[in-house]
Amino acid sequence: MSAPEFRFDITLSRGAPGSDAADVLVDVFRSVLAHVGLKGKATNRLLAQAMKAQREAPAGACTMRFTAHAGELEIALSQSGRSWRTSCPVPIR
Repeated sequence: MSAPEFRFDITLSRGAPGSDAADVLVDVFRSVLAHVGLKGKATNRLLAQAMKAQREAPAGACTMRFTAHAGELEIALSQSGRSWRTSCPVPIR
């Protein structure tokens, strides 16, 4: 039997930094990471990297995908043909 997988996708229109869309993206990001057990400095570091990639991409809708499987969380962001991804271990509970 394979390990369960958690997957969550969100797509938002691009808003200026500080807009409702940017705030929603930050809130969802923090909530998903908290759900898999990542908090504090790890969350802040990953969030800073993701938001930098989002700000540097050309304007357009932004899709962020979170996939947790087999003890690892993959975070992928795509926007206007650009993509960014990272992964990190998920704490064992």
